[in-house]
Amino acid sequence: MGENDKEITENGEALEGETEEKAQEEVTAEPESAETAEKKHGVIPWKKILISSCIAAAVLAAAYLGGAAYYKSHFFFNTGIGGVDCSNLTADAAKEKLENEINNYTFTFYEKNGEEEVIKGEEIHLTHSPIENMEELLLKQNPFAWVTASKSRDLPLNVEISYSNDALYNRITQMKFSERTRKNMEGSVDNIYYENGVYGVHDDGTKDIVSVNDMYKKVKPKIKDLYRGMSMEKEDCYKGLADDDMMKGVLNLLNKYVSSKVTYKCGAENIVLDKDTINKWLSVGGDYSVKVDENKVREYVDNLAKKYNTYGAARKFKTTGGETITVSGGSYGWLVNNQKETSELCNIIRNGETVEREPAYSRTAATHGPNNDLPNTYVEISIGGQHLWYYKDGSLVVSTDVVTGNTSKGNGTPTGTYSIAYKDKNVTLKGEDYETPVSFWMPFNGGIGLHDATWRGSFGGGIYKSNGSHGCVNMPYNAAQTIYGSISPGVPVVVY
Repeated sequence: MGENDKEITENGEALEGETEEKAQEEVTAEPESAETAEKKHGVIPWKKILISSCIAAAVLAAAYLGGAAYYKSHFFFNTGIGGVDCSNLTADAAKEKLENEINNYTFTFYEKNGEEEVIKGEEIHLTHSPIENMEELLLKQNPFAWVTASKSRDLPLNVEISYSNDALYNRITQMKFSERTRKNMEGSVDNIYYENGVYGVHDDGTKDIVSVNDMYKKVKPKIKDLYRGMSMEKEDCYKGLADDDMMKGVLNLLNKYVSSKVTYKCGAENIVLDKDTINKWLSVGGDYSVKVDENKVREYVDNLAKKYNTYGAARKFKTTGGETITVSGGSYGWLVNNQKETSELCNIIRNGETVEREPAYSRTAATHGPNNDLPNTYVEISIGGQHLWYYKDGSLVVSTDVVTGNTSKGNGTPTGTYSIAYKDKNVTLKGEDYETPVSFWMPFNGGIGLHDATWRGSFGGGIYKSNGSHGCVNMPYNAAQTIYGSISPGVPVVVY
């Protein structure tokens, strides 16, 4: 070989040696991993995704099951019971919190002027029945649904709240708004007026009055449901004078009273009592009590009685002989019971009734009449004529001579108009110096009456002057028997 060939050979050997050395290096170096290769080329391995996903799923599952286990014994977050936040509490813890809330219960009044006033549960003797439904409420909760329980909820509190109604009412009367109302209402009854048959009140439009009664009605159910308070303005608690419940109650009562109408039926004549008179009997006290003036009612009844009482009054009477005479005295006639009628009339007004009635009477007669209250059935006795007539329905039933009281001994039969009190058979009449059996007894003036007198041989004439009775009207047996069989209690007896 030439020199050049050697060089080439040497170079070739050198190159070959170098190549072998590099190849050896490549053979001895660690091979490149698949992950490295994939990273080189920007590819995420699918195995890692799978592993990461499994780990994440396991973590979530553990968290979910852990939450389910927790909420098996705890209320969900955002859970209220009876308005009290019981989020994440056990049944026992929720019960304890609720009992503490109730035992320390307060109710707040929020006034329109920004003031707040509070009623404490202890002030109204507030108590509650045992809280027993916590476990039941918890069992109704699905613990596996805890992840979807983001919405707030309020569960019912099954407990009975009780308190003293009187204590609540009295406490409301002590509030500042009640005190202000009393001051605002002072003298407001003076604004009440009566016009055209109706009661009303002058109102200037100011709305600063809080009715205790209205407030009491609004608050009662709220405390029963354990509300914590209320806005008095939103609840429309502020009223004007004409809208105030107490004032409206007074006006309603006054208008009820004057709506009463009483028509007294006295025979053919009617007397009407209505609002034109009744309104003059009504008054309103400073405590808003509506009163009927009983003294004025009594005065009205007294005048009614004066006009229509006929008891013992003088009467025009036409005798059987045709003469018209005046008969005074006696116990027959209409007599109004003033006290009873006053009481009944007051009650009619208080009830706002419209009625037709007769007055309450102590004594009654058979009929009404402007000058004569005698019916067509009556007994007529003439002392001077010593004669008796009995008319029934206008027809003469008995006409007989009689013997009346002995005038010489001061036992004369009293004149006047009376009525048969009752009738009886086979009785014995007794006095200081006599004891006389009779068959038919019809008293009309205490111990004086009509009866048979079989011991007498004659009747009429002047016998009564010296040999008369002790005051009774003696008559023949048959006449007494006939009258007894026909007459009834209440029939008038006119003696003149």
